[in-house]
Amino acid sequence: MSPQARQLERAGKHFRVPVEHCHIVEVLSEGLPRLRFDDPKQSTLDIHGEFHVKVSGVADVFSPREPGALNVLEAFLCVPILSAFASRHGALSVRFEDGRELVVPDGPYENWHFMNDDGLVVHGGVGRLVW
Repeated sequence: MSPQARQLERAGKHFRVPVEHCHIVEVLSEGLPRLRFDDPKQSTLDIHGEFHVKVSGVADVFSPREPGALNVLEAFLCVPILSAFASRHGALSVRFEDGRELVVPDGPYENWHFMNDDGLVVHGGVGRLVW
C-alpha cells in the first residue's frame, strides 16, 4: 500500500471517509457493533460510543450496548451512502440516500474505528481524529 492510500481526503473543515456510494451489507457484533461495507477495500466501521440517528433534523440517541442497537443499525442495510465525513475533533457523520444520518459524536474515549484493506485505520473521539 502506498502512504497516500492511507490518507483521508480533506473536504473543507472535515475529512472524507471513503465509503461514499457504498452500502452497509452486514452488521456484526461481538459485544459492540461492526458495520461492513460493500466497497472493494472491504471497509469496516466499529462503533464503541453512543450514536445518533437523525431523521428530518430530529435525533434519537442509542448506546451500542443497548439491546435494540443492532436492529437500529440493521435498518441502514443496503441503503446507498451519499457522504461520510469526520471532523478533526473526532465526530463522524454518514448521510444516506433516504435522508437519514448516522452520527457518532466525539466522546470521552475513541467512539469509532474505521479500517480497510488499504491499511487505512482511523479513530475518532477524545477531541481528535487520528489515522
